[in-house]
Amino acid sequence: MRVLLAVAVLMLVAACQAPPAEMTEAEIAQIEAEVMQFADDWMDAWKDMESDCETAEAMLHPDHWVRITGSAEVRDISDWPDFCARSTATRAGFSGDWTETKVRVISPDAAVFIGTYSPTYHRTDDRPPRHYLTSVQRLLVERTDNGWGLSLMTNTNGPYEDLEG
Repeated sequence: MRVLLAVAVLMLVAACQAPPAEMTEAEIAQIEAEVMQFADDWMDAWKDMESDCETAEAMLHPDHWVRITGSAEVRDISDWPDFCARSTATRAGFSGDWTETKVRVISPDAAVFIGTYSPTYHRTDDRPPRHYLTSVQRLLVERTDNGWGLSLMTNTNGPYEDLEG
């Protein structure tokens, strides 16, 4: 539990710091655009995850990845296939798009993305679709040899309503 608290505090502190002075406004803007595109691609990967866990997995940092969401914690990339299978076992579809976004550049090789969205999960069982009025994802991304990689993700779902059939 202390590790989770330490990671959350570190992420918040990193998100609140200004980028290093040696970066130009143009460099910062370029990184912000790249990270925003990464976040859009991540959202698209979540929409397709029922049939394609590999696309989302390819977006993870190749050396390390931690996901903290409620009681579901994944600490290692090798845990991803099981996590994805559990997450999609009763999911027939996902819809939602970012409604608010913020990118904070930490360095030329790291940034934090915070995005709010309002997802609806469609299910394969008899339960009706579940619509969350608001959810927030926080992503720590780091530059890799192949572009940006997701190192840390947290997700918080707000109140929800079950929709009619």
